[in-house]
Amino acid sequence: MRAIINRIFSPIIGFIKHQKLKDYIGRLIRENKPIFIEVGAGNKKGKNGWITIDTTKNCDIYWDLRKGIPFPDESISKLYSSHFLEHLSFTEAQVFLRECLRVLVPGGNFSICVPNARIYIDAYLNSTLDSNVFFGYKPAYNNTTKIDYVNFIAYMNGHHKYMFDEENLIHILKSSNFQNVRLRKFDSNIDLIERDFESIYAEAEK
Repeated sequence: MRAIINRIFSPIIGFIKHQKLKDYIGRLIRENKPIFIEVGAGNKKGKNGWITIDTTKNCDIYWDLRKGIPFPDESISKLYSSHFLEHLSFTEAQVFLRECLRVLVPGGNFSICVPNARIYIDAYLNSTLDSNVFFGYKPAYNNTTKIDYVNFIAYMNGHHKYMFDEENLIHILKSSNFQNVRLRKFDSNIDLIERDFESIYAEAEK
């Protein structure tokens, strides 16, 4: 009986949620104010003018970003992504970055942060890493031999799909037709201080 009820009402509930999202986005656009969006934000509400998007219950907009970014063309002034791109395959990332360009206004800013795989690879080759600092997500660190430094950042227990260093991140953004691509420093207004030790920061414009 429950399965029958779900089959009947799930499409209706889905339609209502979709309509509410369309109405919410429509209101934002009609306000004619700059829109700042954090994509793949995790389980948090936006602050300081930012709106968060993710598939978590506490974000501002519940949305699967594999379906694109649910905003019209050239409607967003700033986009921010922190430790999200590494969870996409190379092909998925290309689609995502095209979506970022689509929704940004001309001259709109895209700011990004990803983990720096070079730290873990250099340590595998030349040194060691403090497991209490660099392997905070314990299910992903097997601690067999030093090759698990690389396994940790490459796979993250199945969560990671791609690795980055400074050169590669800049190359990918330029190849995706972003303009004025450059590395940037930690920004306390948007970046997480607890991830600073392992992060690469970059920004660009449409």
